[in-house]
Amino acid sequence: MKRNPALQTAVVLLLAVLAGGCSKEKDRFLNRTYHRLTARDNGWFNANEKLKETVASIEKAYVDDFDKVLPLFVYGTEEQAKGAGGDLEKCIEKCSLVIERHSMDIKGKQRNTWIDDAYFVIGRSYFYKRAWSDAQRTFDYIGRRFKDQDRQHEAKVWLARTLMETEQYARAQSALDEVKEVKELPKRFPHDELAAVQADLDLRRGKVDDAIMSLERAVDITKDQRSRVRWTFILAQLYQAKGMDDRSIAAYKRVARMNPPYELAFHAQVFQALAFDRGDSKALRKMLTRMLRDDKHVDHFDMIHYALADIDLKENKDSSAIAHLKRSAYVSTNDTRQKAKSWLRLADLYFDDRAYPQAQLYYDSTSTLLAEEHPRHEEVATRAEVLGELVEQLNIIAREDSLQAMAGMDPAEREKAIQRMIREREKAEAEKEAAEREAREAEAAGIAAPARPATPAAGGSGAWYFYNPQQLGRGLSEFKKKWGNRPLEDDWRRRDKSGSAVVEEAGEEEGDPTAEAKEEEKGQEGEPEWKDPAFYLKALPTSDTALAASNAAICEAMYRSGMIYKEKLKDTDNAIESFETLINRFEECRFTPESHYQMYRIYLAREKSGSFIDFGGSTSQAYANIILERWPDSEFARLVRDPSLLEGGEARRKVEAAEYDQLYREFRQRNFLLVISTCNQVIANEPNNHLLGKYHLLKAMAIGGTRELSAFRNALLETKDRFPGTEEGKAAEDLLAMLDKQAATEAAPADGEKGAPAASTYRMEQGPHYIALLLPDSAGDINAMKMKISDFNRRYYPGRTILIESSILDDTHQVVLLRLFDDKVAAMAYYQQFLSDVGMLAGINDQGHPIFAISPDNYAQLYRNKDVDAYAAFFTRNYLTKR
Repeated sequence: MKRNPALQTAVVLLLAVLAGGCSKEKDRFLNRTYHRLTARDNGWFNANEKLKETVASIEKAYVDDFDKVLPLFVYGTEEQAKGAGGDLEKCIEKCSLVIERHSMDIKGKQRNTWIDDAYFVIGRSYFYKRAWSDAQRTFDYIGRRFKDQDRQHEAKVWLARTLMETEQYARAQSALDEVKEVKELPKRFPHDELAAVQADLDLRRGKVDDAIMSLERAVDITKDQRSRVRWTFILAQLYQAKGMDDRSIAAYKRVARMNPPYELAFHAQVFQALAFDRGDSKALRKMLTRMLRDDKHVDHFDMIHYALADIDLKENKDSSAIAHLKRSAYVSTNDTRQKAKSWLRLADLYFDDRAYPQAQLYYDSTSTLLAEEHPRHEEVATRAEVLGELVEQLNIIAREDSLQAMAGMDPAEREKAIQRMIREREKAEAEKEAAEREAREAEAAGIAAPARPATPAAGGSGAWYFYNPQQLGRGLSEFKKKWGNRPLEDDWRRRDKSGSAVVEEAGEEEGDPTAEAKEEEKGQEGEPEWKDPAFYLKALPTSDTALAASNAAICEAMYRSGMIYKEKLKDTDNAIESFETLINRFEECRFTPESHYQMYRIYLAREKSGSFIDFGGSTSQAYANIILERWPDSEFARLVRDPSLLEGGEARRKVEAAEYDQLYREFRQRNFLLVISTCNQVIANEPNNHLLGKYHLLKAMAIGGTRELSAFRNALLETKDRFPGTEEGKAAEDLLAMLDKQAATEAAPADGEKGAPAASTYRMEQGPHYIALLLPDSAGDINAMKMKISDFNRRYYPGRTILIESSILDDTHQVVLLRLFDDKVAAMAYYQQFLSDVGMLAGINDQGHPIFAISPDNYAQLYRNKDVDAYAAFFTRNYLTKR
């Protein structure tokens, strides 16, 4: 084979040219062309495409919160940043390699025009990684180093975005101002992005009007369809926030016509109704009603009903609004935030109308769904608690009044009233049973049965859930979305079905958890006790003694409800009504003097306000005269004569409350001896301390913490005897009852009683153990508690895998099981750490809920027999005695 000299020469020359072009030190056309092409097509292009894909996936996964103004730019969450960290690191590595191999820094000037692009990708990769300091350094370097190149000014815009994330708003504004002052920006510079970033900065600084102006410009000049849709929606939200309802509705309509993604399209339609304030609502109502007929909105029917209710309220149609809000909560599927909004709106409506019992129910329900970071979370929880106290007092009044009324009937009329009550109870029991059956079947199907509204909206479907094909289809699709196509079998939620052996064994033998309670309700003929008319006659106050006790209970409840109205709800009108009713009804009861004094204080405050007009002769002086005349030697008369005593007393009470709070914190930290000593000092030296009862109870609890049972019992008895009828006295009485019950349980085997749970049936074992925490259904969100326990485990046992499971123990309790510990010693070490924690387990380990270390065999027996008290005694004797 002959060699071609000409071809060989050409190859040699080509290799020589390429070798010469590879040099980064020579500023020649061939060198620049080679490094620019290689930098762009090899490293930068691939890194830039990967960055685009990563950002797109972050934006796609992000879920907007439409209860707030949407963010102009989607940067993702901490979790998303961690998940995308690997891909973003690859982008950084590729572009770093491009810079290393192809940078042509000759005489202080960069001759490769793609190096600034490589740095720009690196900066944005750091940005989406949330590595703010690295991103800031990179963008700052681009802005200073690559003057008059394409990415210099874009980098300054991104520098401003980075500074905004670290709340350096003044520096961010300076960076944007530098870009705005440039007379001629590059041809491809994103002017729309500059305006949107300025709007974002204005929003973060609370300058809504300036943000609107910047965002209007961004919407006008952007050529990106997705950005125009999103920014127009946000512009509509800002118009709505500023009360520019017409412009807001017009902007939402523009969004709906832009062929936006489903969520934006839906909310743009619904928010038109929420932005409506005046005028004719027929078109909006027609649009919302049409949306209710479209099954694609089925998961948002709750929001549509909420929007209809909002229109009703703006047109003063309160009854229709309440019906729509109840319907909203009823049809809610998986949007707990919307259900919380509907319940909260109902609660506020009832509260404003002073329908406190209904308000309490909805505030209480709302508090179970409202996120802790919600601005009204604490207010809602407080109102639920306060109204719960009020409703308790109102129920006492209603109950005692009804009993007295029934006691005063003639026998025939009383018999009719009792039969009517039995029929109402039967109806309520039937409805309760139907609801429980529906809930059980819904749970078995893997879907949640809707809550039944008190009054469904007119025109709403009344079909039972499982007779409604639309509801069934929705439930099935939700189940498949969450769990996939799973076979119908036991323990379908478990990957490892062997882990449920204990629960299976217990479940097979326990039967209906409510059966035992139902059996106890039944009389000798098998009927529930409440079906027997004699059951209703037991509590009737037919004797003078019983009637006096009933009146005393009413008097106390009226006074307490009046104080709740006055002090906690600031509702003086209802407070006056409560106190006046008490005064007029009870000439002389325990709280008659105090009620007169409270009326004196209320009218005194009104007179000092300057806006009081006396129409009926009720003045502070009138009540002061009554107090001085009827109870001249009382504390109230002394306060009327010298009101300055009250001001000094209130200051003293604040100091006493602060001192008690500090001592209670010591108790929480298990400094029992210090608490006992301090309580003894207060009890001995401050007999007029208004928290004296609390000090007695706290002392008793601290003694209980030392495991001195007899001293604990004596301290509780002292508290009960010295403070009868108070909260502290009742708490001490309840604790004594628990101690008596535990003592009876421990003594049961010696008495030879058949069927009594015997502590001796439990066996002491040293091997593997669980920790079991028993929680009443009223304890709150079990899942939130499990999350707290999980955080506690990660902090104190980072190398251990401790499984946390929950299951229903009986009809009123659940058990949270932590497993598995190698032996009794390890379980008890965890037990002590769990109880002694202050902070992470607040609301769990400080509520008195039973918690035990327990072996698997003993747990199976406990779960089967439900004999918690027997195991508590066994646990105390065998696990805690030496401690």
